[in-house]
Amino acid sequence: MKLWHKFLMVPLMAGTILGMQPQATEASSFALIKYQANLTAQISKTQAWKETFTTPDGKISVQIRSMLAADDKGRYHVIIWRDNDRVHEEYLPEVTYGYWFRAVRDEENDKTFFVIASREQAKLYGYDAAAGKMQVYVDSRNFHSGVPRGEANITPLTDGSLVLSFENFDNVEPKSHRYDLEWDAESNWVTYTDLGTGFQPVMREMQYP
Repeated sequence: MKLWHKFLMVPLMAGTILGMQPQATEASSFALIKYQANLTAQISKTQAWKETFTTPDGKISVQIRSMLAADDKGRYHVIIWRDNDRVHEEYLPEVTYGYWFRAVRDEENDKTFFVIASREQAKLYGYDAAAGKMQVYVDSRNFHSGVPRGEANITPLTDGSLVLSFENFDNVEPKSHRYDLEWDAESNWVTYTDLGTGFQPVMREMQYP
């Protein structure tokens, strides 16, 4: 029998997101708003990819553009606005299989999250009204993959759950390692439960447009 442990993820310092404290949470129910696969293929050298979402926190716009000349900062420039205010930006490296994007709504807590992911790394973002900025609530690099050569993904499933999974995308054996993600309105942060390994490939259960 697997023991499930719910933990609150709080930022300890820049670049660190896991502070493990037992925490009770109310159940979330996640629905896919937008899914853009092969995002890198949509970004030309002269035109950016951009989407705008109406959320309880205002209009959130996400833009990803290719750098004409990649330098040590990275190949792609990510900018996120809330209404007319720039609330987040970062640079992403070029990766072999490109990036994909998801917008996800927690229907129980009326909160919108955004996922930018590659096989190497997956991040979950959300606007924090108290801090006045976008937060990186989940970074897959702060989690143990539990699978040899585990590749990251964050996606809502057909049962309404949101999971961070690690698996070898080229191997269909049931070895996926999953973490269940929940929004904790009281702490204003994301909690996780380590569900362990042995799951089927997440693509068989993930929500599609």
